[in-house]
Amino acid sequence: MTLRRLPPLAIALALVAAALVATVLATRHSVADAFATVGDGQAIAEDQAVRADLADLEGPPTSSDLVAVVAQHRDEGVRYVALVDNHGEIVAEAGTPRGEFNLRVRTARQVVHVHGRLRVESPYGFRRSWGRNTRGMWLAIEVEPSEADELRAAANRSILIGVLAAVALFGVAIAVVRRELRRQAEDRARERERRLASLGEMSAVLAHEIKNPLASLKGNAQLLASTLPEGEKPRAKAERVVDEAVRLEKLIQDLLAFVRTGTIERSAYDPAILARDAASAVQGEVTVEAGPVRTFQLDGPRIREVLVNLIDNAVAAGPPVRVHVAVERDHVIYEISDHGPGVPAADRDKIFEPFHTGKTRGTGLGLAIAKRLVELHRGTIAVDDAPGGGARFRIALPEA
Repeated sequence: MTLRRLPPLAIALALVAAALVATVLATRHSVADAFATVGDGQAIAEDQAVRADLADLEGPPTSSDLVAVVAQHRDEGVRYVALVDNHGEIVAEAGTPRGEFNLRVRTARQVVHVHGRLRVESPYGFRRSWGRNTRGMWLAIEVEPSEADELRAAANRSILIGVLAAVALFGVAIAVVRRELRRQAEDRARERERRLASLGEMSAVLAHEIKNPLASLKGNAQLLASTLPEGEKPRAKAERVVDEAVRLEKLIQDLLAFVRTGTIERSAYDPAILARDAASAVQGEVTVEAGPVRTFQLDGPRIREVLVNLIDNAVAAGPPVRVHVAVERDHVIYEISDHGPGVPAADRDKIFEPFHTGKTRGTGLGLAIAKRLVELHRGTIAVDDAPGGGARFRIALPEA
C-alpha cells in the first residue's frame, strides 16, 4: 500500500505519535539539564545552612559538632560533613563519605557528583583568634539530591506516559492500516467473484449456444472425412475441421466446468490414493511419494481433477515430475514439482486468473478451475521455485 492509499486517520495518528516521541526526546534532554541545576542549587543551599550553624562555634568544629549538624539537616538531605586541612587530612567528620578527597588543587567552591550524592567542597574561613594553623582548611558536605530525585521521578513518569501514548497511537495506526488492507483485500475478492460470476454466466450462455451447432459441424466433418480417399488433400482438410471442432469442444467443456465449480461434496478419501490415481491418468514420467497419511473429508473427484491438471501441466513443462503427499497438522499437503523453466515471480498470481495461458494451444482455464476447487475446500494453492529448478505447485487442504 502506497502512502497515498493509506487511511488519513492512520497517517494522522502516526504523525501525532511521531510528534509525541520527538517531544519526549526533547523533554528528556531538557529535564536532564534541570536535574543538574536543581541538584547543584540544593547542595549549595545546604552548604550555606551548615556554614551558618557552624559560625557560632568558639573554635574549629569537632566531630561531635558535625554529628549534631548532620542530624539537624538530615531531612534536607545532608549525609556527611567533614573538615579537611590543607594537606588533605580529615580533621573532623560525621557520617560516611562516598568518595575520596583531593582538595590540594581547589581554589574555590565546587560541586562534585559522588556515587549518587552531591559534594560541595569549599574553603572554610575561620576567625583569626583561632590561630594561623586553621587557614587553608576546607569544608566538605555530601547531600542526597532529594529535590532533583523527586523532579527526576516526576519527569520519568511524564516521559513514560508520553512513550506509552506514542506506542498506543502507533498501535492504533497499525490496526487501522491492517483493517484497511483487509477491507481492500475483501473488496478485491468480492470484485473478483463478481467478475467470475459474470464471466461464468456469459460462458455458460455461449457454451450452450455453440454446443449444438458445433456437434453438428463435427459430425458432418467426420462423415465427410470418412467418405474421402486416404491421403488426398480434401480428406486432410476435412480432418483438420474435425480437429478444430474437437478443440472447440474442449474449450466448451472447460467453460462449463468453470461455471459449475460452485459446490463440493465431501467424503472420506485417502489423499495418497487420489494422487496415485491422478498420476496414472497422465502419460509421462511421474513419481508419487507419500508419507504417513490418514483419510480426509474431501470431494475426491474434484481434487483428482485438480491433481490431473497440475500433473499434466508439469509433464508438459519438463519431466520428471514428482508428487509429494504429506499431512501437516490438520492439513493435507500436495506438492507437484517439475524440471521445466519455472514460473516467473511476476506471473505467479496471474497464472490462476481465467484465460491466462502461456501455451500456444489451451483455454487458460485449467489453473483457474483448480484454484476455485481448492478454495471451495477452504484451502490454498501457490507456486514457487522447486529445489533443483523448475516449478513447484503447493496445495494445502484443511480438515473439514
